Amino acid sequence: MFRGTIVLAAVMAAASTTAASAQSFTYQSQAEAPAMSVSSTGPDGKAYGAAAVSGVGETSWADGKKSKYSYKCISMSQPPRDAVFMSHMMCEVAAPDGAFIATFGCNALAADEMGCVGGLAGKSGAYSGRRGSLTSHGKANKSSGTGSWY
Repeated sequence: MFRGTIVLAAVMAAASTTAASAQSFTYQSQAEAPAMSVSSTGPDGKAYGAAAVSGVGETSWADGKKSKYSYKCISMSQPPRDAVFMSHMMCEVAAPDGAFIATFGCNALAADEMGCVGGLAGKSGAYSGRRGSLTSHGKANKSSGTGSWY
């Protein structure tokens, strides 16, 4: 059966960077429950589905600063799961200094655990026109990872 944890795995990163150069970060996030999800079974008998979730988190920057953010994500599994990633996810992140999008490819590590890699695309404020990359490890409704803005 499809689990909403696909979305919870990657609930991503960052708020507040004012430097024009690359800056790395780590993050911790917490999803609000419950996630909205829909699922079905394919002709091969395997479950597939989609989910939406939102939450909050905190970024720790390489220079020692910390900043808070909120996010909302949409995720969908990729049947028949013969591709590189078992699911894909897109998240919109709002921070006091701007907004950005994170796009992920994710794979299950266990029943309630996911590993993801992704890219960042700035939308407004300090992130406007910027790109970056990040990782995510999610278990249940918590996620953590690393990344860098370029």
